Amino acid sequence: MKVQIEYEFQTEQYAYRFLNTAMHMEAEALKVKLGRTDHHVSVAYQYADHAFDSTAADLDDLARELGGEEVR
Repeated sequence: MKVQIEYEFQTEQYAYRFLNTAMHMEAEALKVKLGRTDHHVSVAYQYADHAFDSTAADLDDLARELGGEEVR
């Protein structure tokens, strides 16, 4: 299953910090790029069906540390 999440940050600096950190996370078919503005980051990855996948929780924690939140 393909998962797509977009996060919004208060500043461009935090968005880039999230982008640069998230792109080095281990997840299958991980793609991290700027979203609709320079304050948004879009993340897509393949959910690991064979085991527990904590990628979404890890991304949420990282975003929260940088003052960001998931865009719904």
